[in-house]
Amino acid sequence: MNQMSNEGDLKITKGTTKTYTYTGDSGKPVNCYYCPNCTSHVYHHQTVLGPKIVVRTSLLKDSKGFPVAAEIFGKDQLKWQPKIAETVFEGPPE
Repeated sequence: MNQMSNEGDLKITKGTTKTYTYTGDSGKPVNCYYCPNCTSHVYHHQTVLGPKIVVRTSLLKDSKGFPVAAEIFGKDQLKWQPKIAETVFEGPPE
């Protein structure tokens, strides 16, 4: 589960993150921030989205309160996966 948020809205209150970068489908960099101890990905910054980040909400304390709004990158969806929300095939809605 992921939630799009403004870059300044996420506050990490404990620990630190490390970063690696890869090139996304857009051709622009994607910066991935992860915990150096357990390697869980905390959030991603897809630079094509400007100041928006993609937060892994399943790591948040109140993660069960987020309703499913869309599935992104549906082009990579496995055929046996059930549809749980509107599917966006190329990237996150802007």
